[in-house]
Amino acid sequence: MNGALLLQHLEYAGIIPERYGHDSTEEKLYAKYCDFLLAESLAALGLNSMVIQERADAPDVKGESPGRYTMVGDAKGFRLSRTAKNQKDFKVEALNDWRGEADYACMVSPIFQYPTKKSQIYSQARARNVTLLSFTHLHLMLKSLRGKSKPDLEPLWKIPGSLPKGAGAQDYWQAIDSKMLELSSASQQDWNDSKNLTSVAFHARAQEEIEFWDSEKDRLGGLTKTDLLKELIKALKVNGKIEKIKKMSQSS
Repeated sequence: MNGALLLQHLEYAGIIPERYGHDSTEEKLYAKYCDFLLAESLAALGLNSMVIQERADAPDVKGESPGRYTMVGDAKGFRLSRTAKNQKDFKVEALNDWRGEADYACMVSPIFQYPTKKSQIYSQARARNVTLLSFTHLHLMLKSLRGKSKPDLEPLWKIPGSLPKGAGAQDYWQAIDSKMLELSSASQQDWNDSKNLTSVAFHARAQEEIEFWDSEKDRLGGLTKTDLLKELIKALKVNGKIEKIKKMSQSS
């Protein structure tokens, strides 16, 4: 993927379309797409990187600065309708467990999905030295470094572990943003521009998702009682639950 196209994708990354069913093939492919964007971004920043295909309890991206350090990464996507996200949604400690012998670990999510005040994800990131970044951070660094020599990113991966213990968001992001601007030789205005692009993309996607659910309301309103019942049975996954119970009872 060329640099300009990658920047465009990063502006919109991490928002799972509402039309994708939960645990559907489409949703799983979108998760891999986010991992691909992370791997491509790391490669563009000078690391050897790849998306890996392993069991569920393993990192999705691996990166290496040859002869210096290795790292693992995980990219997170969320639906805009998903609320009350907590540390279990981000799985910071799980990523730390999955890093194995890798020196560093990095998690990337849409910037607007991170808690803005206190959260256990920040205390976990500090305790485990897991770097929390956003797709917008990647966007800023890639845009600022186009055509320039790639910096040593290791100081960025060390930031969480160097911070005092605590669950605060503000001091965490101040340290990350400051180091990011330093490494990419970017200005505060450059950072504001990247955040503004993300904001524009976010509102455009939000409108698309609202329109999808409005169309779903119209569609459901036009169904017969029988068809509406079928939709409900499908949504609640009733038949699948019955089959699971049958299998369990037959094996006992």
